[in-house]
Amino acid sequence: MRMTSLLQCVCPIIFAAAAVGAALLWPALLRICRLPQTLVSSDSKDPDALRIGILGASFIARAAIVNAADKRKDVLVSAVAARDAQRAQTYAAKHSIPAFHGGSSAYSELLAREDVDGVYIGLPTGLHLEWSLAALRAGKDVLLEKPAVLNAQEASELVQEAKRTGRKVIEAAHYRYHPAAKRAKQLMSLTVADGGISPLRFVEVRFSMLDPKAWLRSMKFWPWPDPMQEQILERERVKNFDRWWYCVDMLLWSTDALDARVISATERRFSLTALLELRLSTSLVINASMSMARDSLLDPFTWSLSAAGQNSDGQASSITLHNFGFPFLWHRLDWT
Repeated sequence: MRMTSLLQCVCPIIFAAAAVGAALLWPALLRICRLPQTLVSSDSKDPDALRIGILGASFIARAAIVNAADKRKDVLVSAVAARDAQRAQTYAAKHSIPAFHGGSSAYSELLAREDVDGVYIGLPTGLHLEWSLAALRAGKDVLLEKPAVLNAQEASELVQEAKRTGRKVIEAAHYRYHPAAKRAKQLMSLTVADGGISPLRFVEVRFSMLDPKAWLRSMKFWPWPDPMQEQILERERVKNFDRWWYCVDMLLWSTDALDARVISATERRFSLTALLELRLSTSLVINASMSMARDSLLDPFTWSLSAAGQNSDGQASSITLHNFGFPFLWHRLDWT
């Protein structure tokens, strides 16, 4: 009881101090991240710049598209659309976007524009299929925020429509295009004799990022408010699966797996783990594991891809790519 009382007193103080520190340091961190970048005004864009329209005046759109386009001469954000007209207008003014559309027909109006070559869709996942199909049929290429769709049936429908229209649909997994991730995948495909680690024997993806609220709620002394318990639990599951997506995507993309079978999986309030079998070829099946945690105080940040291989002579080798999710901030590739 004494320990419980002590934790109840100390933990809020610790996290209050951490929250204050984060609030003070966050603006400085953003400035540091933007220091090496040079902004390009709309007047300085190339005449044949790729013209992008944004569906949804969201924070993720700013991080994924607007800020990136501001640094390139060959990309221009030409319009933004939102259901809330005032939000669309404010967003366009804040980010120097030439045109905006608001109201119930905003998305359709943007798709009808001739000065939009492709669209970025950062809407809630349940709306992705509807507006991706509409964009493809309007002759636009689509950059789709992850997860792309809700299930395999929707994925199949989206792929078929992209093939029918001859347009491109790309899921916004930016780290796939980073040199570090490309190099890790290359090493996993090359044989040991050629300088890689293939044939693979085991692959592991881990994503642990401490969420102070999750850690507090994982403690036995921190009760859930009974009237809202189901709602809170469902919200936490959504957060869990949002991070779980990175594990699944990196595992399947890095191995080019033909098929995957779940051997076991465990879901807890703030963590997920799974053991799988991956079929890499007709003759090669390997084990793989994935883990995600939001409440681990002992492992506050891990975002890694690890793979191990062994040739017929018994020669073993392995790689680990650290921080594959945000490699533009920092990363490290260990190779033994």
